[in-house]
Amino acid sequence: METPKYTITNLMLNYIIKYELAISAIKQTVIPSPLLEEVREKLRTEEIDKLGELVAYPIGYSKSLTVQRGQVMPSYKSKLKVFTNFKNIQDFIDSYTPKSNLKPSIELCTHLNKILTNNIVEPWDQGRLKTFSEKPFDLYDTWYKLRDYYPNIEMRYHFNDLFEWITNSSTGTHKLIQLSILLYEYIDKAPFYAGNQITAIATLKVLSKIYGLNPHNIIPFSKAFFTISEDIESAFKISKGKRDLTIFIEAILYTLSLTVIDASKRLTEEYGKKLNIRKNIGKDLNPRQIKIIEYLNSNSRVTRQQYTKMMGISFMTSYRDLQELQDKEYISQKGRGRGTYYIIPDQDTEEQERVEHEIKIFS
Repeated sequence: METPKYTITNLMLNYIIKYELAISAIKQTVIPSPLLEEVREKLRTEEIDKLGELVAYPIGYSKSLTVQRGQVMPSYKSKLKVFTNFKNIQDFIDSYTPKSNLKPSIELCTHLNKILTNNIVEPWDQGRLKTFSEKPFDLYDTWYKLRDYYPNIEMRYHFNDLFEWITNSSTGTHKLIQLSILLYEYIDKAPFYAGNQITAIATLKVLSKIYGLNPHNIIPFSKAFFTISEDIESAFKISKGKRDLTIFIEAILYTLSLTVIDASKRLTEEYGKKLNIRKNIGKDLNPRQIKIIEYLNSNSRVTRQQYTKMMGISFMTSYRDLQELQDKEYISQKGRGRGTYYIIPDQDTEEQERVEHEIKIFS
């Protein structure tokens, strides 16, 4: 394929270095699986929330959390289908490896597009590459208006040439630059009949994972693109007008580097907080009590019934454990009778309780 025109700038190199340092910090943090899942749930919920904003179909954080937890009510399933499908794509990316049968190609994109558009468009339109004469289905796609027309381009061959360049390039081009160019091509060509914008984001997520740029599939790409959505569109228009992708690549690398730095910071800070908790309370509590304190630092409350079930102990043992934690002022009791629950003292739970209340409504 003909390599797109662009110039390597100091800004690009600076953003790439920042990105790689943040990724390195994530990889070097040997984080326990339960804590990783906690952080990943928060980041993925934010990603769904910002994805809704990005594609002009906002649903808010609470509904995004119900989607991420698989707790969408039947009455909301059709309205939130594109987001539950995106969650299914995330699950696919979690299991995707370089050894998977689907290699980086238009066939991989087609598979992602089929997952995304399931029960949104007619079955024969899922994963279908559009022809020049067709008008794409523009729902959930705010980049639709930026696309151009290419009557002489066969989309399957064009994108497979692009994937071949990404996977087998001998020029030493950094993968982040190649992925930025792939995103530009997605915006410019809109190859699928439906779901091009989200499919492009999903494609970047899966490729960045196999190239070591998205460990644990934790980086919220949708959030990155939402953060500077207007700037991305402006950079695209300028780059297209100049036939030079430099400004567009700089914009993409800028927002990705900021997003990765934030994800890395949150992951490492959560890990450090957990270590400090164990260091400070490990001397006078038993392992069960330490675990419940850690749980309450990530969750707003716990009941005695929950504690009993979580720890696999008798009701009396849980009573003694919780009573001892109260006596030592690690936790405080709220509510009465069957409504009794326990929290961290002086913890600001007003916002958490509001969110939980909304979750119960929509779950």
